[in-house]
Amino acid sequence: MGSYKYVHANEIALYKNDERKKEILQEVRNQPIIQRIERPTKIAKAKTVGYKAKQGYIVVRARVSKGDFRRPRPNHARRPSKSGLYYKLDISKEEIARNRALKVYKNMQVIGSYFLIEDGKNKWFEVVMADKNII
Repeated sequence: MGSYKYVHANEIALYKNDERKKEILQEVRNQPIIQRIERPTKIAKAKTVGYKAKQGYIVVRARVSKGDFRRPRPNHARRPSKSGLYYKLDISKEEIARNRALKVYKNMQVIGSYFLIEDGKNKWFEVVMADKNII
């Protein structure tokens, strides 16, 4: 293998530590929904997705709220029996994070993304993007 095998094993050990998770959550909760970061938090995961540490590649952290897509039930007059309180979305939370990152960085192309961390309300993903002219 290579050295990233050992880096990945080290990251797994770090993320099993609750103190490290708390540090990451404190840092991430205060940031906006879409935040460009200097370097990936999980370097081994980013490398497997396609990240390269060179000009034209960026990493964006995106926040997505947890839970189903809920629509309010009508509360006046006659109610349809199939009013549909909850709907299943056709795309995953990770795909939603990718789309949000693409809306902000329109000149970039998504290479890949991976799960970072979650709490009771939100999930955070890191999206690896590259300039369209480079690819």
